[in-house]
Amino acid sequence: RDANARWGGADGWAKKRLTRTTTRAGYRTCAIDARVDGSDDAKRQRATARAALEARTRAVRESEGRDGAGTLARCTIAFGEPGELRRAMLALGEDLEKFDVLALEPTSERAFASACANKHADVVSVGAGRRLRYKFTASAVRAATGNRISFELCYGEALRDSNSRMWFFANASALARATRGGRELFILSSGAERAIELRSMYDVVNLATFFGMTEKAARAAMTTNVHAMLAMCKRRRDAAATDSVVERMDASA
Repeated sequence: RDANARWGGADGWAKKRLTRTTTRAGYRTCAIDARVDGSDDAKRQRATARAALEARTRAVRESEGRDGAGTLARCTIAFGEPGELRRAMLALGEDLEKFDVLALEPTSERAFASACANKHADVVSVGAGRRLRYKFTASAVRAATGNRISFELCYGEALRDSNSRMWFFANASALARATRGGRELFILSSGAERAIELRSMYDVVNLATFFGMTEKAARAAMTTNVHAMLAMCKRRRDAAATDSVVERMDASA
């Protein structure tokens, strides 16, 4: 399962080729990711989210009757301050509820602590291809674990240039240590924008052993851990929908 195929920076044909290549690489599930910048205006944030939702609808329609990867919709909100996250979630409104996965990508110490404590988030995505402005503190990691939030590394960041590769291995090693070798609530995704950035599970497992993961933990980070994360996503969405129905019933009583 690839929990992060980025739906940006490519034309329509390249995007179709990306989703098709996930199937050939052995992935049974692909999440189309809309990356929303918390500092953008509300109109642009909504446009980004809706484009990914429409892409998911088209991909599902095109795959009907054919064997291949299941397609999900994911929203990643990148933010540097907790206030940016609150504004982005308010701006997205009901559109946010239509996504299968909500990921947060913090870019500061305060944002990282906020992401790990968020009750609505499914994933904390680590931008490992650059110098991080935060550390994986024990208190924040415990908060994420308590909220059943998964940490994510995107291996595509190790493939782009030598500087990104250097930071990726440094940050990935630090995250692996903070999560006990990535044995639980840890997922590996591609973060791919182009088909050429996708790798098979066997290649990714080999890569993961270089930053402190065992082969068993690395395989789980692309299979059973992703399955568990998606199951938790569904439970969160179902619970939120139930709460919404109850609130409407109470309001009309």
